[in-house]
Amino acid sequence: MIGLVDRYTLLARVGPAVLVGMAACLAVTAWIPFAEWPFKLAAGSTAIAIVSMVLGQLVRDAGKAIEKPLWTKWGGSPTARMLRHRDETVRPGLKASLHARMVELGFVERMPTKQEEDEDPAGAELLYETCSDRLRNKALELKTKSPFDVVHQENISYGFRRNLLGIRAYALCIVTAALLGAATAFLFGRHPYLEAGGIIVIAAAILASANESALKRTAENYSERLLNAVDAIPQQARTPAARRERRSK
Repeated sequence: MIGLVDRYTLLARVGPAVLVGMAACLAVTAWIPFAEWPFKLAAGSTAIAIVSMVLGQLVRDAGKAIEKPLWTKWGGSPTARMLRHRDETVRPGLKASLHARMVELGFVERMPTKQEEDEDPAGAELLYETCSDRLRNKALELKTKSPFDVVHQENISYGFRRNLLGIRAYALCIVTAALLGAATAFLFGRHPYLEAGGIIVIAAAILASANESALKRTAENYSERLLNAVDAIPQQARTPAARRERRSK
């Protein structure tokens, strides 16, 4: 399975759907005596599969749908924002080095000065977004190599939280229905303590993970890791134009 589907797809896209599917699974198994564990296992697995397939079609689209509005609310995409002169996340000396590196790698021909950014913020932002996009693509190419393996893990964490937040309304509806189903089982003489407890844990995990503040924190962690890894891009990964420009200096 790992060989056919990459880790990002499994954890960031399929993961949120499976998490919610587990709540449906527990709701179903709450009605089945433990002694009938083969049927319990089969019914639970079916519930996970059905819910995961239904939500799996929504997960990525729902996550991407909320991304741009959130970036706008946060003042821009985190990586591009950290490249701005007026942003104080990255100290000035390191920022100058990052700007020089963007040019060296051939992502853009030149980076704006602080004065140019003040005079034409939209034009400067276009350059920052270009660098951000090119850098993310380069990180994906190098995701199996250090330190980009750590960057990729941060990207997975961000994708999981973003996609889970995107389906949060659906997820909470399903979890609430699952909890009601497990609670109703008690009224019919069953004792699904483990199932009810599991659903509550899943609900707590969704509330803790699928919220804007947690997503913003994860996005900024990813961007900081990404920018810190810029110097690790190997020489051969540079563009021919960048190599010619470097030799001419």
